[in-house]
Amino acid sequence: MQQNDKHVPDWLLERLALGELDAETAADVRRRLAAEGRSPDDIAAVVAASNREILEQLPATPTAAAIKRRAERAAAAERPVRRRAFFWSAPFALVGAAAAVLLVARPWQPKCDYVSPDGECIIDKGGEVTPRLYVYRHAAAGDERLRDGARAARGDLLQLAYRSRVGGYGVLLSIDGGGKVTLHWPENSAGAATLKPIPDEIRLPSSYELDDAPGFERFFLVRATAPFSVATATEAARALAAQPSARKQSLALPPGFEQISLALDKAPAGTKELP
Repeated sequence: MQQNDKHVPDWLLERLALGELDAETAADVRRRLAAEGRSPDDIAAVVAASNREILEQLPATPTAAAIKRRAERAAAAERPVRRRAFFWSAPFALVGAAAAVLLVARPWQPKCDYVSPDGECIIDKGGEVTPRLYVYRHAAAGDERLRDGARAARGDLLQLAYRSRVGGYGVLLSIDGGGKVTLHWPENSAGAATLKPIPDEIRLPSSYELDDAPGFERFFLVRATAPFSVATATEAARALAAQPSARKQSLALPPGFEQISLALDKAPAGTKELP
């Protein structure tokens, strides 16, 4: 798989402006913005102004109040907007307005401990929620969340995400039908990354393009409550990738580890995928 790091997407810019990225991801986004000649401070100011404009049009509901609190966090870091930043105001206003309408329109669900950004009702039993792994496919019509067993093909641009209410430490990697192991996160093998203990899902900052490896691409989130070496996960992945049953079998990890996987079936080279 090849990393695609060309342009910072709008959703990532908004999360940076709202302070919703962890320190490592935020630093990486700021570096990429600097390379593009854009200012994070200008973008944060535009997001804050857009959110205030949207809030003025919302009815006084508990949901609107929650959105207002979220917008106020961005407003705290607002600075004067330079002229070139106005080119971003329309996309953020549209995204913000759509999100506000969806949140206001969604009926109240008292049995849900929290609702994910895609509207999924999550019930927290005893304060423990199983970590979740997501794979999105980018397309002109928008991002598509792929289910286990979905079809994929060479050239598909994918983005990984996770949610871990209980935090801990984790590694995201994948194996393919050619026996290759790819480490997606963290970006180096120094040690497992810290999982942010929040109910919302967190997307990795970069996307990945599927290569022509045959058969399948299977993604893993490996989690533990204590720090561990990335090699613990990658060595288990290499051992599994060499097995004929790699498409279905679990990683052979020491006690105390948790693993979640999602596999995509690859279309043969030269085959046109059916809708």
